[in-house]
Amino acid sequence: MATAIQNVTKLGCIAALLASTPAAAASQQAMGTFQVTATVPMACWVDHSIYADALGNSPGLVTEGCNNASGYMVSAQYRPLAQTERARLLYGDSTVELSALGIQEVHREYGPRIQQIAYRFDEVSLETPLTLSLTIQPI
Repeated sequence: MATAIQNVTKLGCIAALLASTPAAAASQQAMGTFQVTATVPMACWVDHSIYADALGNSPGLVTEGCNNASGYMVSAQYRPLAQTERARLLYGDSTVELSALGIQEVHREYGPRIQQIAYRFDEVSLETPLTLSLTIQPI
């Protein structure tokens, strides 16, 4: 019987010790600071949702985006224009006369952006169809 009472007493002491340990640990909270840094890779893209038709006057829609802090430039590549050919491009709020060389800057943004731009051809005089290929690069 004495052994049973001693075992119960030991269990009671152990239970009391275990019950008091979390409270003691909780009152001693660690304080500190840390710094997290990350490198985000630069990403720029231009994507045609709808292609404009230079001869048919149907508008196009482009999504352009770049996370470069200083901005980006969108250029159009196309076949060189003959001396008798000309085409004007309305790209967003800008009006651009297409160069006979077959490459032309059409848009420039300062700072990171993702946006949709509507565009269409205007005052077109072409002998053969014209297809634009748009590229984007950080500045």
